[in-house]
Amino acid sequence: MEKSSHVIIGIGDSPLADFVKKYFPHELIYPYPKFFDNKALLLGDRERAYIYYFKSLIRNLRKVRVALWADYIPLQKVERVVSSVEVLKGIRFIVPIHSFSDFEIVDQLRENGFSLFVGYASDKSSRDYELFDFLKVVRDETWYLGVSAKRELREALLHNFNGLDVTGYLFGSNKERTDKKKLIKELEELVRTVTRPRGKQTTLFDFGSRSSDW
Repeated sequence: MEKSSHVIIGIGDSPLADFVKKYFPHELIYPYPKFFDNKALLLGDRERAYIYYFKSLIRNLRKVRVALWADYIPLQKVERVVSSVEVLKGIRFIVPIHSFSDFEIVDQLRENGFSLFVGYASDKSSRDYELFDFLKVVRDETWYLGVSAKRELREALLHNFNGLDVTGYLFGSNKERTDKKKLIKELEELVRTVTRPRGKQTTLFDFGSRSSDW
């Protein structure tokens, strides 16, 4: 699996992903299932959610490039769900880090030949560490999970994350997102923002029209 040379923008299963596929296809934007993150499955039955999730992933295997690894699930459990973990090695997985003990899963997958991003959770309630501690210890390429505000986008780019996934909240209210032309304009600006030279990060303050979010 090739390494990413540009920032990848993922969009999980959502109306925004459907919109992007229909109106704004772009090589740097991976809408579901190209970016595989299905919250409806992962937030279901906690004991069996990962089983449904990986079975769905297998059904979509040829469409997936980057996928979220199910929270807290070691490789041994996944081996019981899929016929062969070898079929998963064509995907780059994002391992969410809620606690530094989750690096054990990262190490296990790396040792078994998986290509990885290590995921930093934007939601403070989903982690027990701070960003700078994460950046000190991480060895693999990094992914910023759940960008919903411009502050988070700026943080992800400032610290050279290799990928990030965005939610519709990044583009304003539900009403604002029903304006097709405006949403396309916002997506164009997002692509321009993530492809600017990293030495020009102050231009991120020009991203969009809702500067109060900063």
